[in-house]
Amino acid sequence: MSLNPFVWEYAIEDGVPRERFLRETALQLTSGTHIALFGPRGTGKTSFTLELRRELERDHEADAPAWQLLRIDLRRAISLPAFIGAIRTALSRHPDRRLRRRTGDAWKRLEKTIGINLGVVAAGVRTGGRQALNEAEVLHDQLRALTEATDRLVVVFDEFQRLNSCPGEPLSIIRSALMEPEARGGVSLLLTGSLREKLELMLHTDTEPIWDQTHDVALPPIEAEPFAAFLEHAFEATGKPIDQRAADLLVELTDAHPKRTQHLAWQAWEDAKTGREVDRDAVQAAFDKLLSSHSHSTDFGGIVDGLLAGEASDGNGAKALFLVASGASPGSRTAPRRYGLSGPDTAKRALERLRARGVVEGSGSAWRIVDPLFAEWLRRNDPLSESLAEG
Repeated sequence: MSLNPFVWEYAIEDGVPRERFLRETALQLTSGTHIALFGPRGTGKTSFTLELRRELERDHEADAPAWQLLRIDLRRAISLPAFIGAIRTALSRHPDRRLRRRTGDAWKRLEKTIGINLGVVAAGVRTGGRQALNEAEVLHDQLRALTEATDRLVVVFDEFQRLNSCPGEPLSIIRSALMEPEARGGVSLLLTGSLREKLELMLHTDTEPIWDQTHDVALPPIEAEPFAAFLEHAFEATGKPIDQRAADLLVELTDAHPKRTQHLAWQAWEDAKTGREVDRDAVQAAFDKLLSSHSHSTDFGGIVDGLLAGEASDGNGAKALFLVASGASPGSRTAPRRYGLSGPDTAKRALERLRARGVVEGSGSAWRIVDPLFAEWLRRNDPLSESLAEG
């Protein structure tokens, strides 16, 4: 029996590359350029990182040797000990045994010097009667030890903007350990983030340690045609073929959003019978089923209810979401008022706050909700839909 190939919690590992962007990014990193990569949640940053690792590991020619990539997940880096723990976790999961061993040896030398296990530091355990531990120095030396393990290393700091709320000046530590002139040529950084404004403030404010040190790029969307072809292959390979028009509809309904496309594909695969082709009606039925499921109704409804129950500015955010989902212009004189907003200026401020939280994208009169499933839920639950239909 075949297993469902669409697991939306994880990255797409094969089949949907962004080839040109991938090659350009790899070339820039191997030339010593630090890159800041922005992409909203669920749009494939992790998938791109997996593809980038494979591209960097290729030994193209004598003057373009292979590079290593280490991805450090900063989503829980709420303190310096947590940051130290994130680095240890990243290395323990790295597929290259030699890199794990070499870095492990460097860290053992560090542990011998400081007289304490890095795991104890990461866990925040007190050192008893020992001299107070300087966590900033430990983190610095831990990062520097990475450069001793290989001559060519790309360090990916995933969700880099989380360090903005981490005490202990982690940006200064990163600059000192990995971005000083002696590290150039051997270490490049890829800083990924899902909140563009926070990332830009950290990287382009002249009072910040890492100021104008990065080349900023946005993760390009996956093109609909190759994405649909990937889906067709995955369905076919597991005994549940999908019609080409159905695959096109699946990508259209999700706007080629990587996570939601896999999510809808998973539902369509689950509902399909082995040997029977999945058609457009089956894809639409799977989409409707997802939107009406208790889990999503509760989650999306909880977001809106939470906003409406908050301060006035939060309530305006919920109203602005319904406004954008309806297709009406936030800059209109009449549309914002229909949704309880005092006018276009109030709608604009609400949307800018939502943009800072990664919920919407856009500016002026052109806005979109990042999550296509949430956008459709809002459309189907528009509080004005009945009154407009009656009118």
